[in-house]
Amino acid sequence: MKKFTLVCLMILAMTGVSWAQVIEDFETIGLNPMLGGATDLSTFTVVANPYATGINTSGMVAKFVRDKDGVPWGGFWSALPTPVDVTTNKYVHVKVWKSRISPIKFKLEGGAAGTLEIFSMNAQTVVNDWQELVFDFTSKTGSYPTIAFMPDFQDPVGLTDDITIYFDDIVVNNDPAVGSAAAYTIENFEHIGLNYMLGGTDDLSWMKVVPNPDKSGINTSNSVVQFQRDKDGVAWGGFWSSLPVPADVTTNKYVHAKVWKPRISPIKLKLEGGAAGTLEAPSLNAQTVYNGWQDIVFDFTSKTGTYPILAFMPDFADPVGLTDDITIYFDDFIINNDPNPITPTTQVINVNMKGSGLAAGVKVWISGDFGGTYGSWAGPGTNALNEMTDPDADSVYSINLTIPLGTYHFKFFKGSGWDGGEWIGDPNRVIINSLFTPMTFKWGDKTSGVEVIPLTNQVNVYPVPFTNELTVSTSIKYKSVVVTSTYGQEVARYNDVQPGPTKLDVSGLANGMYFVTFFGDNGDKVTKKVIKN
Repeated sequence: MKKFTLVCLMILAMTGVSWAQVIEDFETIGLNPMLGGATDLSTFTVVANPYATGINTSGMVAKFVRDKDGVPWGGFWSALPTPVDVTTNKYVHVKVWKSRISPIKFKLEGGAAGTLEIFSMNAQTVVNDWQELVFDFTSKTGSYPTIAFMPDFQDPVGLTDDITIYFDDIVVNNDPAVGSAAAYTIENFEHIGLNYMLGGTDDLSWMKVVPNPDKSGINTSNSVVQFQRDKDGVAWGGFWSSLPVPADVTTNKYVHAKVWKPRISPIKLKLEGGAAGTLEAPSLNAQTVYNGWQDIVFDFTSKTGTYPILAFMPDFADPVGLTDDITIYFDDFIINNDPNPITPTTQVINVNMKGSGLAAGVKVWISGDFGGTYGSWAGPGTNALNEMTDPDADSVYSINLTIPLGTYHFKFFKGSGWDGGEWIGDPNRVIINSLFTPMTFKWGDKTSGVEVIPLTNQVNVYPVPFTNELTVSTSIKYKSVVVTSTYGQEVARYNDVQPGPTKLDVSGLANGMYFVTFFGDNGDKVTKKVIKN
């Protein structure tokens, strides 16, 4: 998981170094419950570590409330942002806190070498304290996009009351020994502290990390902070946090935060404890959006140096002026040197329906793995946001999709339901929207409008995930290779990349997701997604 990260902008053609800093994005892997039916009310949440002792003194852990009416295989599954690779690192380690002794299972799914579900190598021997369990995947190789964890595989379950189980630090390495160092971390559930700033006993405001309730616009991330703001709170209600890495405004002077609010009101952010003195700043840009995400920017150009404490006050109306409690969400605290707020980016997709036999009054739909408010393969006709329109009646239907950078698979459909697709089965259409250039397709033509990327079979990037070194292997010379962050910020550029494998020193990059784009001399390009752990 990407935590308080520093992203080095290693522009090799330039002298000097600038930095961007991701303070917090509140992301964890998905905790999708595996339940036993309507009577199984088991739940998963991320909470403060209630037993920060022994081998696990971390701040946050996953909490599994296990229903007594659950099933032995109760647990969670997760589609990983980057597949877990057991080619070299064969052992998965997990820290577990349980109130009873029972078997524990871990599962890798979706890999070319086949699914494997196994019990831990070492038996659980500890109750009411943390123990590290190890799972042996030496019989497998390759990448696996899905994991599943079953921390109480007692069959029959044998419970008369619900129990609570905690787990943490899902890591991978090539050492079966308990306590061995991680090669890379699948998840540690950590985020910065959310210490409440309240107005006394009448102020019952609270905060917690929750699934993003509005995955749209500039914020389609999975997890955000919910701030339940008490009507009897104070103007300066919010949170403060001692940061694991101090915020540095020496070079990058602007702090950004994404906010979702049901009313318009001032927003403040404060950096404390720096040598240059504390500064509490109102937002540089006024809030203009309610019931939707907006990037709010704070100007710290008057300060320099590092600050170990951050405070955030997302609803600084004074007096508060509320008659009912309200819910506010916020996410993605970053520092950069750009005072401009992040704005939604739009991918325009057109489909030429001439000659398609489209009957009068029949609607045209798009469906794909766009996610967010568009859904993942939403049934044609079920989501109004996926309807394509032809305002000038030229039989070319269009849609503007507000989606993050990435690769997307999709198809066009005539009328509601899956039977109206362009063709049955594969292939899906594919776009890589790195520059958001409009794309035009012709109905039923599997080649028309497809973004032609002749370089795609001539490049390879490995390993994924990588640590301090990334290799790009090419069969032709490239004009440049550019690495960008998920925010679209260029973090590295390599010019005149020659054929063959080239090792790139990326030790200065922080953990997280990046896009590596190859630019050919003829203007063609191809983008690969990579992860640093």
